[in-house]
Amino acid sequence: MKTLSFFFLVSMQLHAFSQELLGNGGFEDENTCTEFRVNCAPEAWICTSPSFIFYFKDSKLAHSGQHVMGLLAGHAKSVYKRTFIRSKLICGLHKGSHYRLSFFVRSEHHILDSAGIYFTSYDFLFEKREYQRIKPSVYLVNAQQPPVNTVDSWQQVLIDYTATGEESFLTIGYFGKANLKGSTGISMENNFLLFVDDISMTPSDPNEQLCNGWRKNLDSIYDQNERHDYQVFLMKKFKNEPVVDVKISPTRIPRIDTLIIPDILFATDSAALNKNSYPLLDSLCTALRKKNFASLLVAGHTDCIGTLQHNMQLSSDRSNNVTAYIKQKLLIEDRKLLVRYYAYSRPIAPNNTVAGRQKNRRVEILVYRHE
Repeated sequence: MKTLSFFFLVSMQLHAFSQELLGNGGFEDENTCTEFRVNCAPEAWICTSPSFIFYFKDSKLAHSGQHVMGLLAGHAKSVYKRTFIRSKLICGLHKGSHYRLSFFVRSEHHILDSAGIYFTSYDFLFEKREYQRIKPSVYLVNAQQPPVNTVDSWQQVLIDYTATGEESFLTIGYFGKANLKGSTGISMENNFLLFVDDISMTPSDPNEQLCNGWRKNLDSIYDQNERHDYQVFLMKKFKNEPVVDVKISPTRIPRIDTLIIPDILFATDSAALNKNSYPLLDSLCTALRKKNFASLLVAGHTDCIGTLQHNMQLSSDRSNNVTAYIKQKLLIEDRKLLVRYYAYSRPIAPNNTVAGRQKNRRVEILVYRHE
């Protein structure tokens, strides 16, 4: 449950980042549950157990801010006693696209190697399988930057995830096949706890943006308020019914149109534009006036003849001259215009032939636009 002013703040924050696919990743926004009208849980995240004794408000315990979430990996006196926390994605993912997951974990127990992230097309709250039989999408130990079991302090986990296109929910928890048993090693403590905080998920492609309906999606995620007896009722009810896949509008990936200005449209070994290049650039500018494009990248390239310093300068000058011409003809915001120069580091043909070197001497204009 939330107020309008709070949602406006969240909207502004997400708009500023333009890519964040999870709400309330730091657990700072508190949910007011429907049944008891108390703040007992984080907004946007729901635990598989309606007991929220592990939602802590303690700046000394949290990685940052005031709140942190503890997950039960096991219990010294109970068999396979575990809790997971899940959130619905703000937008769907594109099959084959890459996404960066970043979050912080901590545990006093050697359990991080069996903790993981699990993506589902259905709500994990209604999972029918026993938790110990589930294999997550990725174990933390297999992350690009995995945590170390023997370190009892906050550790950042970085995961580069390749989407299947079926993801709607993200779940975090302990997915070990074996039951944790025996002493926790902590006096008067029977719980094997895993702490998580500051969770973020963004597309690796800087041009991939949130879906058009992301504000409405986030609103509905925050509006889900059952956290106690009513949550237990729903979990029991839907676990006996067929699995329901949830479809979410995917993020927006821009279409890329490419225009190549070959070497022959420049003066020989010079950055000066040949007059024959003007009609080509004028046609591009005319087309761009009619399209709502996201950004424009102008990149200069050379062959491998000559020194790196000379070719870097030549590719830079050619890129900047093309950019200056476009800006003369087309009103464009600076934030939408990027200039890059690569010398001979990105050839598109072999440099050991005359024809190949001629192809490599070019300026590429990449137009990113959303469909």
